[in-house]
Formats: sequence, C-alpha cells, structure tokens
Amino acid sequence: MRFRLRPRRAAQSTPQPAAVPAVRTERALVALAIHSQQLDERLARMEHRLEVLASDERDLDLPTQDDLLEVRLHSARVSAELTQVAVELQARIDDLAVRMPAVVAEDRRQRRARTLAETIIDLSDSLDTTPVDLDGQQGDWAATA
Repeated sequence: MRFRLRPRRAAQSTPQPAAVPAVRTERALVALAIHSQQLDERLARMEHRLEVLASDERDLDLPTQDDLLEVRLHSARVSAELTQVAVELQARIDDLAVRMPAVVAEDRRQRRARTLAETIIDLSDSLDTTPVDLDGQQGDWAATA
C-alpha cells in the first residue's frame, strides 16, 4: 500500500522568521504577568492574615495577679482532695488486709499443692515404663528419671 504525499503549501506552512521570536516573547510576557498577579494575590492574603492576627493579639487580656492567685488556689484544692482520696483508699486496703489473711493463707496452700501435683506429674511422665517392667521380674531397670 502506498501513501500519497500531500504537497506542501509554502505560503501557509512556513512562518515568518521575525514573527516566531515575537510570539515567544509575547507568551513569556503573558506568563510573567500571570505569575506576578498570583504573587500579588498571595501577598494580599498574607497581609490580611497578619492584620487579623495582630488585631486578635490586641484583644487578648493578659493574666493579672488575681488570675494567678485563683489558679494557685484551685490547684491547692485539687491537691488536697487527691490526698484525701489516697488516704481513704489506703484505709480501705488496710481494712481488707486485716479481714483476709485466712483467705490469703488458704490460697498459698492451694498454690503449693498445685505446684507439688504438677511436679509429681512431670516426674511420672519422665519415667520410661514398659509392660515388661510391670511383670514383676527382677532384672535390669528400664525406668529412667
């Protein structure tokens, strides 16, 4: 298959040499104008934000000596309440400790018995016993610890 070549039109396709740099310069100037406008808008927004922040700072009241004393008094009250709660909690713990020694001792005995039972089970599992050992014949021991 052959493609036909289209004849080139010399008048329309060849740009004038002086017009090409002018178009490029024009595009560059438009791009610079757009960028400068964007920068100007950003600067205006930043200036507005700074003005708002400055006006907010002027409206703030600085703490006075009375405010400081009020905060200190409040923290002292909270500290006193916390100390009182800690003392009450310690008293409750002491009361329960006096009532519960028998329960605690029983729990210790149960833990010791459980530990002993586990040790006996472990030892019995480690012994190697065969049916020949159970026949009652005297001879070499097959059980090992």
